[in-house]
Amino acid sequence: MSIRSVATKDFKGARRSRSLWAVATVLGVLTALIGYSFQGYQTTPLESFQQLMRQLVVLVMLLLPIVALVASYMSIAGERESGGIKFLLSVPNTRRDVFLGKLVSRMAIVTVGVVFMFVTAVAGGYARNGVLPLGLVAGVVAMTILYSGTFVSIAVALSAGAAARSRAIAAAFGSYFVLVLLFIVPGLNLSAIIRWVHQTLLGFDRNLDLYNAITYVSPLTAYRQGTNMVFPEALEQRVFQRAQEGGELPAYLAEEVSLLVFAVWLVVPLVLGYLRFKGADLQ
Repeated sequence: MSIRSVATKDFKGARRSRSLWAVATVLGVLTALIGYSFQGYQTTPLESFQQLMRQLVVLVMLLLPIVALVASYMSIAGERESGGIKFLLSVPNTRRDVFLGKLVSRMAIVTVGVVFMFVTAVAGGYARNGVLPLGLVAGVVAMTILYSGTFVSIAVALSAGAAARSRAIAAAFGSYFVLVLLFIVPGLNLSAIIRWVHQTLLGFDRNLDLYNAITYVSPLTAYRQGTNMVFPEALEQRVFQRAQEGGELPAYLAEEVSLLVFAVWLVVPLVLGYLRFKGADLQ
């Protein structure tokens, strides 16, 4: 066997999962309904479709990390808990083959889910508005695949270091809290905490660029900022606060930097996860 063999076997096994099919069906129906029922107020068909895509970004921003984590958190931990990891490593496969094979499989599963969601939504939106801006759709789908891929990367890395289901679950949903909820909960988000520490606890003057830079480390923030590259200016989200109205953001807060943030989250967790898996006692 090889990376390809491990990935193929895992993909086929996950494809038979009723829970994954149930989630895909629910999300597909939901996005289809949103796509067909959404109608902008006093807008042209094209503007209405663009607003639909913006609404989908808001939806998947919160839901997709859960889907990616649930689809991936047991990828390796499940094999370790059931004892199947011994079979995988006796075929023979190396630990690298197993790790990368599981990663490729779960990336493929989640990517198929993302494409399915957008196909149903776009079909509904096209039926409603009669327009199809392919460039916008392709850009949003590409950014969404990158966004979901970061959480697959995190989940597989955490799964590689967890010897039991309970630990894998705790790690996966802990990462959702830290990387998603901590950036959106009013009054308890990371930005508010940073401001309190910087201004109240340490007594420094307000520094919005510093606060913005720290919050940019989240894949969620990178997704919000990165999607601005594909939307028309009228639909761009205002992700970061500015010191003065209309002021320019520093270069390190530019939309293109989101690609670097995604790259870091795609690579660093995997390196750390593989190193831990490589040295783990699997007996």
